[in-house]
Amino acid sequence: MKRFIALVVAAFALAGCSNFVTDFGIPTLRFHPVSFGPAAGGYQVSFEVQPALGSPSAYVTRIYINGTPSQLSGFGVAECLPPTTADACPKLAQTLTFAADPGTLEITGYQAQSLNGTVRDITLPAPVLINP
Repeated sequence: MKRFIALVVAAFALAGCSNFVTDFGIPTLRFHPVSFGPAAGGYQVSFEVQPALGSPSAYVTRIYINGTPSQLSGFGVAECLPPTTADACPKLAQTLTFAADPGTLEITGYQAQSLNGTVRDITLPAPVLINP
């Protein structure tokens, strides 16, 4: 009985400590360049955003391009659960429009909000070139 009481007290103590809270609601995203070049409205750069296998649903609030937030408005990301293959996860097309060729653009990270409201900045291990 003493062990049970000690375990309950320890559980309450750990539950109140934010160092032991883990958020599993942030998706892991992959970025794929699609096209870039002059268009009727200026210079357009198109790319696809794809959740990694096992990623949960969430909302992407920003994409960091060359270290600064892009002009994209937020978008939702659908979950991609097994037993699908990694390439079968849904892809979302995104387009950036510039007045002139912006030069080399690198996606360096993104900011995502989980369904429970937690917001987190994610830095990619290596930048993804979308306008080489």
